[in-house]
Amino acid sequence: MKPLLPATRATWTAARTLLALALVAAAYLAAGVLSLELYPVGDGLAGIWPAAGIAVAAALILGPLAAVGVLVGDFLFGLYAGWAPIPALTLAVGSVAEVLVAWLLLVRLIPIDIRLKRTRDVAGFVVMGALPGALLCIALRIGLLALLGNSYELNAENMSGLIIGFVGHSLGILVVAPVFLAWTAEPKLPRRRVEFCLLLLATAILNVIGFSVTVAAPGSAVLYTIFVAVLWAALRFGPRETALVIAITGVFATWAAGSGSGPFMLSNQNESLISLSLFLFVATATALFLAAAACERDLYLQRVVESEHAQRALIDQMAEGVVTLNVDGRLDFASQRFCMLCGKSETQLIGLRLTDLFEDAGPSTIESLPTAVLSGHDIETEVSLTVPEHGSRTLAITARCLTAADGRPTGTMAVVADITDRRRAEERSQQHLRQLAHMGRVKSLDEMAVAIAHEVAQPLTAITTYVQAALRFLQADKFQRNSVQEALDGASSQAQRASVIVARIRAFVQDRPWQPTDLLVDDLLRETARFAEPEARQHGASLALAPGRSPCRVHGDEIQLQQVLINLIRNAAEAMAEQGKSLRQIVLAAQLTGDDLVDVSVSDTGPGIEAGQREHLFEAFCTTKKNGVGIGLALCRSIVEAHGGQLWAETPATGGAIFHIVLREVRHGQLTAN
Repeated sequence: MKPLLPATRATWTAARTLLALALVAAAYLAAGVLSLELYPVGDGLAGIWPAAGIAVAAALILGPLAAVGVLVGDFLFGLYAGWAPIPALTLAVGSVAEVLVAWLLLVRLIPIDIRLKRTRDVAGFVVMGALPGALLCIALRIGLLALLGNSYELNAENMSGLIIGFVGHSLGILVVAPVFLAWTAEPKLPRRRVEFCLLLLATAILNVIGFSVTVAAPGSAVLYTIFVAVLWAALRFGPRETALVIAITGVFATWAAGSGSGPFMLSNQNESLISLSLFLFVATATALFLAAAACERDLYLQRVVESEHAQRALIDQMAEGVVTLNVDGRLDFASQRFCMLCGKSETQLIGLRLTDLFEDAGPSTIESLPTAVLSGHDIETEVSLTVPEHGSRTLAITARCLTAADGRPTGTMAVVADITDRRRAEERSQQHLRQLAHMGRVKSLDEMAVAIAHEVAQPLTAITTYVQAALRFLQADKFQRNSVQEALDGASSQAQRASVIVARIRAFVQDRPWQPTDLLVDDLLRETARFAEPEARQHGASLALAPGRSPCRVHGDEIQLQQVLINLIRNAAEAMAEQGKSLRQIVLAAQLTGDDLVDVSVSDTGPGIEAGQREHLFEAFCTTKKNGVGIGLALCRSIVEAHGGQLWAETPATGGAIFHIVLREVRHGQLTAN
């Protein structure tokens, strides 16, 4: 299909606009004629003026151009009511002002949604749409008629007509406009069409009963049965259907008041009109506000459900499982991921306690978790869970308290992460580090072979000397028992010394698992000094312990920490030997810092560390030695970091280098963890 030319498109637009204005004029004229037929009050006035509602609705739907259709329709009605052309046109101008004021207030000043699904839109429509425009319309009509020379005295009769006009226009806008606005915005029939038809039928029946001359007398309670249909429409459907029910009720009520039947059969027409107006105003405002409140409630509930679905979808996409517990410590929600971790369905999990799931975790930790969380403490713990067909899993649980708007605890939310692979990777990493450390100790032993041989040779030589002396004493003519005993005691002492040296070497070089214990730092330094002193002496260096060492404990593996210290001592001795320093001194020290930390340092009087090498000193394969590989310091840092500490170096202004090993202090009686 070929697209329309611009001229053709403009012609069609103009034709549609003219047709819409013609429909507005025709609807306005028809509504005015109908109102005169239903409830005439004289002088071309009607008890209710539904044409005003059509005019305001047309302006809010079509825009201010709808005022042209209103002008034509009101002018034709004026002629129909017997007014001369000039006064009829004057009255029509007042209706146009009413329309334009309503459009200006409800579109420009306080914009509303014409679906009237919010209470603020209903309030704006009632206050700014129905009242100001009607008041301005009547006032403008009086003024224009006065300018045209028509005498208008503000007597009791004219005041009554002024009030009737204002009330009629206001009720016309209030009762009729919402029907056109709501159904134009959403023209489709409701989904519950059968119920909708039953609603309309019930509305008609209740109106016939409520406004019947034979059933409903003035002040009869039967009139209030109409509110059954109003409540039905407001709570089960919405503003569209509610506005339609009110419009139907308005037609029946106007007919009853105009025909002098039903509950509005009062002493005179003014009292009947006031009673009808109050009834329609209360019924319409109540119904519209109730329908809007019901829509807001439904929208709020829908958003809550959508938010819950979105949160559920987000939670189900998480790699961690999420559960919530009520104040009794029982599960009331479990995500899909948590169900997968436990190997159970959500139905099987709801209502269980954590102790029913994590039996291997120890009751003290799990049983106290909900209570501790509800008291305001965030909890982090690890548990083990055995799942059929999947074996044992290690789970990390992070729990925190859920609170209501007033701060009252309402339950517990726990995020459960499967850290089985992470723990296995850490174990493998620890195993690799242990193997690498073992290789480093074997290499260190190889490099210390000469010093160790000299260390072992001393007690062996002494043993030989003591044994030879004992033999000479035994071969002598005069047997000297005390001398033989002294020689054998000396040989035994040196044999024990050799045994201690060999045991120390074997423990150092042995490949064994991680064995962390609480260590006295002073004992660690002394044992390290005994082991490393021969090699330091071989390089012409002295190894000493600094005086005034702080008595403190650390938690770690003794052999691995000794390995770090020995590596640093050997590096210091070799560096001083290569530089040919005359003063070769290595000092081991330990002191407490302000943050419950222990600073173990190895200082020397060597050449120090160049600034360019300090940044890469602990990187793998970075070395300053001619035949070095660059693994020692990198391995030392890995060992220290595996102990939760730090290893760093500095070059003081006085020269030399200081390597610091900073570990967490373990106080007496404090619990330690791997």
